[in-house]
Amino acid sequence: MVESSEQKKSRPPKWLFALGPDDLPAEVTVDGITYRFVDLFKHDFFAATGLYQRTDTGQRAVLKLQRTYRLFILPMKWLGRIVANHEIDIYQRLQGVRGIPGFWGRVGPTGFLHEFIPGQDLHAGLPLTPEFFEDLKRLLEDLHARHIAYVDTNKRENILYGEDGKPWLIDFQISFQAPRGDHSWFIRRWWLGRFQRADWYHYYKHKSRLLPAACSPADLKRAEQRGPLHNLHRLIANPYRALRRRYLRRFDLSKTR
Repeated sequence: MVESSEQKKSRPPKWLFALGPDDLPAEVTVDGITYRFVDLFKHDFFAATGLYQRTDTGQRAVLKLQRTYRLFILPMKWLGRIVANHEIDIYQRLQGVRGIPGFWGRVGPTGFLHEFIPGQDLHAGLPLTPEFFEDLKRLLEDLHARHIAYVDTNKRENILYGEDGKPWLIDFQISFQAPRGDHSWFIRRWWLGRFQRADWYHYYKHKSRLLPAACSPADLKRAEQRGPLHNLHRLIANPYRALRRRYLRRFDLSKTR
């Protein structure tokens, strides 16, 4: 079947997707266990993420593959390896922390498999309680104690309300970490502190908007204390996001950001 010029025009270019024209693999094997593709969560510029299921027990898992497709003529697999290694390292450092999915292994040079957490993105319609936010506070404290800043706390879709009623964090792609121990470079520790303060700003912002009755006057005050990093992010990200959305409206990209 020959495509019309209008169909070709409305077809998204391959470079918009982390894997280009390719889909997630039908099956992957990690530590001798085979997982079969079930559904696509998201395939955007940076990564492709999907739901998989063990062929023997039916246990569900999440596969994330970082970018491998070139950007025009520029190779990008090197960047995908760096980002995948970064996220894998953070997952491994956080294993055993309540609220972090289990890490199940690498998949190729730019991918990994982790535990699937059933739940919903954080939103106002959930039966949120003060205990939920106390658990989320402890989870952030556990990250920070390990010299990690989540960075992406502004996105509610990265904070899951699990079926167990507990908070879970996913997607550490842009999280920031300092080396283990107290001997990391001063500038890196300085940035870590700034990013961790931004984590707390977004925590109190979500709490004040979603469960204001549970907020103390101090909580409400912290929810208004935007730092310079947040202001800089808004200055850069908002115009970029608006331009990107205007471009993507030309295509049906319901599972992209």
